[in-house]
Amino acid sequence: MLLINNIRLPINHSEDDLKRKIEKKLHHKITSFVIRKRSLDARKEPLYVYTVVVEIPDEDKYLSKDIRKYDEEDLRPEYKQRNETCIIAGYGPSGIFSAYRLMEAGYKVIVFEKGKRIKEREKDVEKFFKEGILDENSNVQFGEGGAGTFSDAKLTTRIKDPYIDYILDIFARHGAKENIKFENHAHIGTDEVRVIIGNITDYLISKGVEFRFDEEIKDILLDDDRKVTGVMTLKGNYNCDHLLMGVGHSAYRTIEVLRQRGVYIEKKDIAIGFRVEHPQSLIDERQTSSLVEAANEYFLRYKGEKGVYSFCMCPGGMIIPAMSDKETIVTNGMSYAARDSGIANSAILIQIFKEEFENGYDFLHSLERKAYDYSSSYKAFAQNIKDFMNDELNELIFESTYPLGTVLYDFNQFFKKEDLKIIKEALKDFNRKIPGFIDSGIMVGPETRSSCPIRIKRNENYESLNTKELYPMGEGAGYGGGIMSCALDGIRIANALILKYGKVQNN
Repeated sequence: MLLINNIRLPINHSEDDLKRKIEKKLHHKITSFVIRKRSLDARKEPLYVYTVVVEIPDEDKYLSKDIRKYDEEDLRPEYKQRNETCIIAGYGPSGIFSAYRLMEAGYKVIVFEKGKRIKEREKDVEKFFKEGILDENSNVQFGEGGAGTFSDAKLTTRIKDPYIDYILDIFARHGAKENIKFENHAHIGTDEVRVIIGNITDYLISKGVEFRFDEEIKDILLDDDRKVTGVMTLKGNYNCDHLLMGVGHSAYRTIEVLRQRGVYIEKKDIAIGFRVEHPQSLIDERQTSSLVEAANEYFLRYKGEKGVYSFCMCPGGMIIPAMSDKETIVTNGMSYAARDSGIANSAILIQIFKEEFENGYDFLHSLERKAYDYSSSYKAFAQNIKDFMNDELNELIFESTYPLGTVLYDFNQFFKKEDLKIIKEALKDFNRKIPGFIDSGIMVGPETRSSCPIRIKRNENYESLNTKELYPMGEGAGYGGGIMSCALDGIRIANALILKYGKVQNN
């Protein structure tokens, strides 16, 4: 096979145009091709730039600067029947992909998830969005697929890793569109990712993986040598050889169990803030790729005494209530595959250093409870961005997409004085980059669950520093911050276990 780089075409080209361009570059007819990457060059006239793979005879004579030999790696693990049991706690991205890989390698895998399967979870979430009735075990945070199931389902990461293709291939194999494999800013959308995750679960069940939904781990079992021997739930004790903990950033009760059992846990920096909403048309007009994308994204960063940055930007999406505890308010963003709500939203977050709080969970929950107490309901805080900048409070310039309604609130009262100064400097900077960011936007919050306030320290084999056969993983353990990074973390841990007894991948 040949990998061909730097194939450039106008943005309105057809598939036949791409095929002819490949043939022109090769000086050879082809029957088919596979797109490996597509990016946008918008420096002058917008162009798509492709990397493709083709297979033709006598490949050596076609090699050049932009054409090289390509051998596709088989990243599936070597399969062998293993007599060891892996328990996976939590079924978000790290849990899904560690389970998938360990199943492929021949381990007995049991997955525990305190929430429900997608279909039942959807009903509980919908009931909360419409009626404000929260199920603390089945919500945006907990259930099949984890918190990323109710998001934009972005598949982007800055990490360079060969297993990214492995992850994308699994998504595509279970129902995702093939273009996620080559688009620069690929996303699936909350509506489609729910179906795909359900398909992956069904496949794992068919391959012998045991799932115990609606069953929360209440304790871990240790021997005298501080080695994990199993877990305890309300339904009984379960033995295992390895325990992979991927419980998510909101599973603080499980983290407290680990702390009580003496597992080494340390604080880490976090971020807090709010969501901003703008007409999607404003963002499209300001972005260079507006000729290409139906709903454009942005990423903004300001470096002052503290960092302020945009996070989890959802084009054509909505702001959602993302609480897992009653009488608290937490906001997050979500988009459907079509990204057609007409409103763009993103978190705007400021760093909070670990020295600024004693217990990160207590700190965040106090903010979430403060919001509920002020609102006396699940209505979120809201304010025009320009009013925030000018210390005013007027009616919103447009209605928020947040489904449970909003209450006017002056965010100047939410942050410390020194942080307010930095946030306002950042917003002015963002307004220079996207004119109209201040005057045309509203802010809704609070946003408190963007990152986990703890890290469960691991050694070079991904094992807990002081608890044998405990493998912390994903966002809730302080590793990863999105679907792809958490999925990669789960795969790394699975690979570490596989390496003990065989090869990580097929030859």
